Amino acid sequence: MTNSVADIRDIKDIVPVPLHWWWWVLLAVVVLAALGALLWWRKRSSSAPQPAPPPQASPREIALTALARLQAEHPPVEMFYTRLADIVRQFIEGQFGLHAPERTTEEFLAEATLPAEQMLLLGAFLQEADLVKFARHRPGTEDMARAFAAAERFIREADASPGVPPPQPLSVLI
Repeated sequence: MTNSVADIRDIKDIVPVPLHWWWWVLLAVVVLAALGALLWWRKRSSSAPQPAPPPQASPREIALTALARLQAEHPPVEMFYTRLADIVRQFIEGQFGLHAPERTTEEFLAEATLPAEQMLLLGAFLQEADLVKFARHRPGTEDMARAFAAAERFIREADASPGVPPPQPLSVLI
């Protein structure tokens, strides 16, 4: 075995790839077809009638729907009162602009300026819900039905009256 320089082959020059004119024609046809399809798709999608957005549900409608769902599910007592109180608090926030879900019952009732009858109904309901959630009070089925009826009555009768301040935007302190 002899290693000679003649055994190693040298690198060859660059070999040009032949590009015939029909490659250019094929490339142009593909690009034009893609552009045509894109234009057709844009015209078709823009001329199609856009469905109207669904009407925005009022806080009352949202709360009544949630109450119906809660009543149909029959959750355990503690979960029932927790969800019932959350529904009422979210309704109050949506209807009156008071940040009820973020406050304790006492803080919220001190801030609310609802009519006296609604304040009594709401205060009794929220305090009973607090007893169930935090003091392990176990009401009977009659109490649960009464609490549900009180929540539903409050939601149906509560109106954004002139004594209730409108929702105010959050301000940032600098």
